[in-house]
Amino acid sequence: MKRISIIPNKHKEVDLKSVSQIVSIINENGATALLGKEFEHSRIGAEYVENAQLGDADMLIVLGGDGTILGAAREFCPYKIPVLGINHGRLGFLAEIEKSDIEGLEKILKGQYIVDEHMMLDVRIGEKSFCALNDAVIHRGGFSRMLKFVLYIEDIAINDILSDGLIVSTPTGSTAYSFSAGGPIVDPSLDVLIVTPICPHDLNSRSLIIPASKTVRIVIKEAQENEAMLTIDGQMGHMVNSGDEIVVKGGGKVGLIRAEGSIFYEKLRRKLFNKSNGGC
Repeated sequence: MKRISIIPNKHKEVDLKSVSQIVSIINENGATALLGKEFEHSRIGAEYVENAQLGDADMLIVLGGDGTILGAAREFCPYKIPVLGINHGRLGFLAEIEKSDIEGLEKILKGQYIVDEHMMLDVRIGEKSFCALNDAVIHRGGFSRMLKFVLYIEDIAINDILSDGLIVSTPTGSTAYSFSAGGPIVDPSLDVLIVTPICPHDLNSRSLIIPASKTVRIVIKEAQENEAMLTIDGQMGHMVNSGDEIVVKGGGKVGLIRAEGSIFYEKLRRKLFNKSNGGC
């Protein structure tokens, strides 16, 4: 491993103390640390490059919570660079190691890791397109009115739904908003789409799990102007109105680095179910 890019959370890493520590560890392991030119003033022993050049590396280390990792995954997915998340947030479900785990980082820098390919979403509305690692969510804004839309799988109308919104999630995002809305937890190694209504106003609207090769279409039937929104990974928004059509399908993949011996179900037990040793 020759070149390793670092993406800090600028709001949590104001003094860049953790960045400086990681740069030192990278240098000690015989590799070169890359940082964006905006951090050039720090003078902490890294090579400073334009943001686009951060994708031209062997690994991308992201310091922050799940939000920082989601943003980096969307931005650098086209570069096919594996991403290592180091948790500086609260839950940090997408992160592989904790901020204090220096030994874990050194093992990964020595090549003791596996890259898991995580499916992303390709989302289109009109002429606009987005990619998402967690989910695409259609939801009402700050108004109390419910949304009415038709859900299509391929060209088959599955259901007319009246609800607060609809989530189309990847398996990676199944532990995020979809989980909170009553959707299933899905192993991230699977290539499927999880479609979950938000607070549906009937007893028949339930989550659907469909192959990622299928196309999901949501046609908005009733939404007052500027009262509904399409949100990507909870970070990007686009207003939707009556008659708009949102098309979602399985997209490209991003590689998330997993330490050797790290298991998804172990992380699930520890972080979501709060069990330290598998006991009840």
